[in-house]
Amino acid sequence: MKVWGAHGEFCARHQWEVIVATLALLACAASVERHASGQGSERCAGWARACPGLEAEYQAADAVIMTIVRCSALLYAYYQVSNLQKIASKYLLIIAGVFSTFASFIFTSALASLFWTELASIKDAPFLFLLVADVARGARMAKAGWSAGEDQGKRVGRALSLLGPTATLDTLLAVLLVGVGGLSGVPRLEHMCTFACLALMVDYLVFVTFYPACLSLVADFASGKKDLTGDNPFMETDLKPNPVVQRVKMIMAAGLLCVHLTSRWPWARDNGMIDGSLSNSFKSSPHDNVLLHSYIKWFSVSADYLVIATLLCALIIKFIFFEEQRNWVIDMNDLTVKEVVHNDKPVFTLGEDVKADAGVQTEDLLGYDESEWPTISPSSSVAKLNSKKRPMAECLEIYRSEGDCTSLSDEEVVMLVEQSHIPLHRLEVVLCDPLRGVRLRRKVISSRFQTEDAIKTLPYLNYDYSKVLNACCENVIGFVGIPVGYAGPLVVDGKPYMIPMATTEGALVASTNRGAKAIGSRGVTSVVEDIGMTRAPAVKLPNVVRALECRQWLDNKENYELIKEAFDSTSRFARLQEVHIGVDGATLYLRFRATTGDAMGMNMVSKGTENALKVLKKFFPDMEVISLSGNYCSDKKAASINWVKGRGKRVVCETTVSAESLRTILKSDAKTLARCNKIKNLSGSALAGSIGGNNAHAANMVTAIFIATGQDPAQNVTSSNCSTSMEVCGENRDELYVTCTMPCLEVGTVGGGTVLTGQSACLEILGVKGAGVRPAENSARLGSLICATVLAGELSLMAALVNSDLVKSHMRHNRSTVNVQGSTNDMTLKVPKL
Repeated sequence: MKVWGAHGEFCARHQWEVIVATLALLACAASVERHASGQGSERCAGWARACPGLEAEYQAADAVIMTIVRCSALLYAYYQVSNLQKIASKYLLIIAGVFSTFASFIFTSALASLFWTELASIKDAPFLFLLVADVARGARMAKAGWSAGEDQGKRVGRALSLLGPTATLDTLLAVLLVGVGGLSGVPRLEHMCTFACLALMVDYLVFVTFYPACLSLVADFASGKKDLTGDNPFMETDLKPNPVVQRVKMIMAAGLLCVHLTSRWPWARDNGMIDGSLSNSFKSSPHDNVLLHSYIKWFSVSADYLVIATLLCALIIKFIFFEEQRNWVIDMNDLTVKEVVHNDKPVFTLGEDVKADAGVQTEDLLGYDESEWPTISPSSSVAKLNSKKRPMAECLEIYRSEGDCTSLSDEEVVMLVEQSHIPLHRLEVVLCDPLRGVRLRRKVISSRFQTEDAIKTLPYLNYDYSKVLNACCENVIGFVGIPVGYAGPLVVDGKPYMIPMATTEGALVASTNRGAKAIGSRGVTSVVEDIGMTRAPAVKLPNVVRALECRQWLDNKENYELIKEAFDSTSRFARLQEVHIGVDGATLYLRFRATTGDAMGMNMVSKGTENALKVLKKFFPDMEVISLSGNYCSDKKAASINWVKGRGKRVVCETTVSAESLRTILKSDAKTLARCNKIKNLSGSALAGSIGGNNAHAANMVTAIFIATGQDPAQNVTSSNCSTSMEVCGENRDELYVTCTMPCLEVGTVGGGTVLTGQSACLEILGVKGAGVRPAENSARLGSLICATVLAGELSLMAALVNSDLVKSHMRHNRSTVNVQGSTNDMTLKVPKL
């Protein structure tokens, strides 16, 4: 695969060299002369035998049959050319494809003239070639290799890496299959099949060299005018061959190869001379051009040629003058087939959804007004492609009988939704298509609440909703893009990391990056303790006596083991660590704490808690479960129990910042920062009665990394609990020792939002995607990286505060400097100096 990709990328990047070299070889092939091995020596186009009498006149039945074959070949070729037209330009890509085929034929003719000088029957080989050649693979490569705003060489290389192995196997199979005709013993058929085999092999070589170069050149000509991928973006899985089909092809190829090898060696030759009875009109001197004589004979006037010539001219005239170029697209607002109608002014072929999804002002970027864009309007020629709405009763019967709506049109599905036969939140399930479900929900919502314009500006395309369904969100109508920046390199436990941060707050990433730079190569040292996730149900006993009995029962070690067994049985990873009991009269708050591997574990612990309560209720049947969560956990709320006992991961990080970094990067000194930390983060937070708020802005870094890595953003309330400490240290008392302690950092690397594409990518950047080799290994590493990032952000902000740089940095990084009233030329963007 890599070899194919490198070859395709080379041809695409050296397009002109490949095309010019091909044209040079083509010119040489067209002028190749026959080299006789001796006076009057000629060789047949068959593989191993003489072919006398090939120039004999056709019988009437033979002429009729061959005329039909030729006409069929021309019609099939016209069909393939029409398909190429639908992919891109009416002429550019077609010219490249046709010329590639023509070049293959010329090269084949030249090759044949070097070994088989008798060309009397070669006039039928091109038509046979048109019938067996795989012209569609050029269309597939065009669709896969076309790119807009992407490295064309890499795109073509990737397309060829996927198509190359399949094309190789298909060519081999076709050569062996057509080559069977060369074993028939019929001279005329042997001649044609031999030439067709040569043509297939040469066409394959042209396809993997000349065609990628042409494709890259055509894409450059049409750059910005049309995106071939459209609403169906190129997917590598669409081009990967079916392994079953590939195995069948391999078996067929092996079998056919055995037939050829056992029947006749293809390199065996009869060195004898061809009988001298050949027609004098086809005997040429060694200096005559065999191809030229053959071409002249092809165009000789006869009844069958008149029929073929007439058909060929008719097809060419129809294609040039009567074949209207129609750009059919699928309108993503209602998924109906529509036609792009261009105005007189120069335009780019982009749909409304593409502009909305990109979130750009097209008149600013391209210099045209909205009125200059092509409009999508229904076409009468494609109206029949849009299904008609059937009656309600019929649609309802189809839905109930099939159990889904895959056979119903959009209008029919919307009708069933409006009549409350299909719940709006189940569209993805009944349609068996998440993207279609989102699109139709947008349509229904925008119609109900008259928010068409607003809904259109919310992006929804190019997103994998299959990972969202039943995992991350419900009633989906789109997605919101959040910019992701990076801070770093930040050295943590001896290894450098680039920390992804998703935020809309200007100066945050830049500030954290400055802190990481100040830490430098000394890095951050971290320790992580897996405290475990908690869930605390509230249960009520009839009286305080029974409540005390229940509490004492749970304190018994043997009874606790029964509860632990029931809890642990619900998961492979959840392991109960303790049950801490809080008492309020006859109500008990049972705080179950359990480790959960690399998952954040809220659902895991809730499931185990529910099962444990069932066992407890067998011993205390008069116990009433008031709530599975009694807020004693405590989740997504500032609570001192998390601060004291911990929740999730307890992480502590430390570093020592040198005097040089303090002076040159942070523009401060150790004594000033330590003094500010004591007054601000310790005394100020205590005076405010803050719980876990002994820090400058830990929530900023925590939330940014949470969003980037698919954590629950609401858990920043407890996860941002942090105590920042700064002390003067060093021999000269000019260095700064900094620690950050985060006792309840709730993170996971599996489950929840970590499965989404973007969030998964950020986890992979950090090297903590998925489950670790040891339970909780990756989640612990993520916790240490978050705490280290908090430390870097704390350093930078504290330095900015003592230097009065906070307001200045936010004015520079957190305010739009774009003059929305001005033109595009007046748009400026101030790049921060870090």
